[in-house]
Amino acid sequence: MAEEQKEKYLGLYTILPSEISLQLAEVALDLNIHEQIQNKVKEVEQSKALSQEYGQQIQKIAKDLTTILTKLKVKTENLAQAKTDQKVLGEELDDCNSKLMELDAAVQKFSEQNSQLGKPLAKKIGKLTELHQQTLRQAENRLSKLNQAASHLEEYNEMLELILKWIEKAKDLAHGNITWNSASQLREQYILHQTLLEESEEIYADLEAMTEKLQYLSSVYCTEKMSQQVAELGRESEELRQMIKIRLQNLQDAAKDMKKFEAELKNLQAALEQAQTTLTSPEVGRLSLKEQLSHRQHLLSEMESLKPKVHAVQLCQSALRIPEDVVASLPLCHAALCLQEEASRLQHTAIQQCNIMQAGVAVRPGSASGAQGSQSNRR
Repeated sequence: MAEEQKEKYLGLYTILPSEISLQLAEVALDLNIHEQIQNKVKEVEQSKALSQEYGQQIQKIAKDLTTILTKLKVKTENLAQAKTDQKVLGEELDDCNSKLMELDAAVQKFSEQNSQLGKPLAKKIGKLTELHQQTLRQAENRLSKLNQAASHLEEYNEMLELILKWIEKAKDLAHGNITWNSASQLREQYILHQTLLEESEEIYADLEAMTEKLQYLSSVYCTEKMSQQVAELGRESEELRQMIKIRLQNLQDAAKDMKKFEAELKNLQAALEQAQTTLTSPEVGRLSLKEQLSHRQHLLSEMESLKPKVHAVQLCQSALRIPEDVVASLPLCHAALCLQEEASRLQHTAIQQCNIMQAGVAVRPGSASGAQGSQSNRR
């Protein structure tokens, strides 16, 4: 159009004056139309540029919101730091909201003058608003879960501490040496094992509760290591529980056997003490020799009743359900051996005394007859 106008202008010098006026009017009209077209083109270009700028702003806000949304889904291992980060994300979300509101107002105004260009922008603004609302809900939900997580984590750690203490006690007890010396000691140890075994029921409940806590925490907290920890604690506590059960049964059996052994030892000891008292009684010494012999013979026959008692002690000792390498070192077994030796010694002593007295009784009646015969002869 510019070239055409230029050619028309140059052609004015070759035509008549009246025709020049007409040509000038046509040129002026053409120039005005050209200017309007140029202005319209500029307006369209400006509108397109503004539309592109709005589109870029929309993309920038959308990118910021997507970044915030991604960060909100990241799990943490530090709740205090997570809350601080959450506060920063909240501020970024507020900033996005302010920009979105300004951009929405600008696009609405732009759409009033540029309907065709404004429609897709308005549609994008609508989607951006939905994304903002989604991100806002996610932020509020995460903040709520972070606040709850602090409580769940505190309870989890409290239960963890109790379980670790129980495991430590169970290890000491399960791997500790058993004292086999007496039924009362075995009973005390049985009670300790029984108590710890009963406490293990609470351990199972705590482990289940810890697993539930991890489910609450898993949406905002890294729980992989904690899940492995709970599983390991479960296996370890079950192994210790089984060990304690076995030791509990062993203690129960040993205490039962030891109680019976102690009772038989007590019976044997009482019988021996009675025999010893009778054997060394000063009152017996005041009796005649024949009466003493009768008394010793009666005692010797009573000592025969010691044999079943000694045998009962031996049976109880051999039936003790305790480690064989421990039996020899038990004070009760040593006492049993001493009592058996004492029973044998007393029986031997009683036999010797009976033999001596029988000899004495046999001699004295003969001596008396001889003396009487001599007297008769003298008479």
